Amino acid sequence: MIPNVQEWPALSVQQPWAELLVSGRKSIEIRTWTTDYRGRLWLHVSSKSRPELERRFGLENAHKGGFIGSIKLSAIVPMTGERWVQWRSSHLDEGQYKPGLFAWIMEAPHRFLTPVHGKGQLRLFEPPVDVRSGLMIAESQLAP
Repeated sequence: MIPNVQEWPALSVQQPWAELLVSGRKSIEIRTWTTDYRGRLWLHVSSKSRPELERRFGLENAHKGGFIGSIKLSAIVPMTGERWVQWRSSHLDEGQYKPGLFAWIMEAPHRFLTPVHGKGQLRLFEPPVDVRSGLMIAESQLAP
């Protein structure tokens, strides 16, 4: 069963990774954990960032501390050393492979015209009721 838009969970991601995901430049998010959930996620940007990586990708002024869009989680695959190297252009992490990582395969990013203010949490989380209405409006008014 596909959850309706009100029931989508959210995922909080640091910059520049969030901007790279919502722009379609990155299609694999690396995580140390997995979930059974598949489907659309609200994409939240944490207020923490990685300034050296923002400079590397030319994203020094990317939004922080709110929801910037949605993205579809289509699969989660255990990462191997071979996949790490083969999929580098999709996950964009120049670091070394570490055992225990998972590749979250993302597709169909939607960017909001205007970010929606809200706090993030660890793991998948349910946005508060007062934020969900803003997310639904923003999802219906996507950037071109």
